[in-house]
Amino acid sequence: MSDGFGVRRRFDIGRVFERTFGALGANGWPLLLVALIFVGLPQAALAWGQSQFTNPSSDAIAMGAIIWGIGLIAGIVCNVIMTGVVTHSVVADLQGRKAALGESLGVALRSFWVLLAVGIVAGLGIGLGMVLLIVPGVILFLLWFVAGPIAVAEKAGVGRSLARSRTLTRDHRWWLLLLTVVYLVLSLVIGMIVGLAGVALGGVQAVGQANFATLVLGPLAQAVTALIWGAVVAAAYVELRTVKEGGGQTIAAIFD
Repeated sequence: MSDGFGVRRRFDIGRVFERTFGALGANGWPLLLVALIFVGLPQAALAWGQSQFTNPSSDAIAMGAIIWGIGLIAGIVCNVIMTGVVTHSVVADLQGRKAALGESLGVALRSFWVLLAVGIVAGLGIGLGMVLLIVPGVILFLLWFVAGPIAVAEKAGVGRSLARSRTLTRDHRWWLLLLTVVYLVLSLVIGMIVGLAGVALGGVQAVGQANFATLVLGPLAQAVTALIWGAVVAAAYVELRTVKEGGGQTIAAIFD
């Protein structure tokens, strides 16, 4: 379990990562299993399906397209569920209790449609902002940084989640940007390690070719980084609530 909650006056990135890895350490194996199933398997299906697009057999291409489509849809659905599971597990740990995997999964399923809608709205807005001038997309990303955890923890609707995230992140968005950059560097390091492992095990492979690196190591790295990111966002949500609204009683009542 992470440290207790006192009144905070300043957003602390170090505390966010401390809480992130503390919560992951306390719930590591169940959450890793969820990440492997809900992220790793769909990513492996996408990789295998894509590898068949260069196959000379039309039947193989057709099968690859089907598997790729299934992987894409499953990936979207499973990513939403995993977000709910990780959010509930991490926030519960930071409250001082250990949530059972079944409990977290139940919360994730109850929040599924709101989380999906939040993801679609935020994704469209951020994507449009990126296409236009990049900066508006980054701003929207920071505005809506903790909309997902709010939807899960506070049982808020789509509009409420986005608006509340805008309120909680106010005056702390530069810190959230720095937090994101640190995570991206971490994920890059993990990707490089996995890439080197793939080369060591199988040598240099053609792009799009199905092999151990693309079907196992790549999805494994994506599952781990997705798990870390979900925990980072959940811990950032707790940190923001602690900074903006105080400690103990506010955080303890998150799931009430």
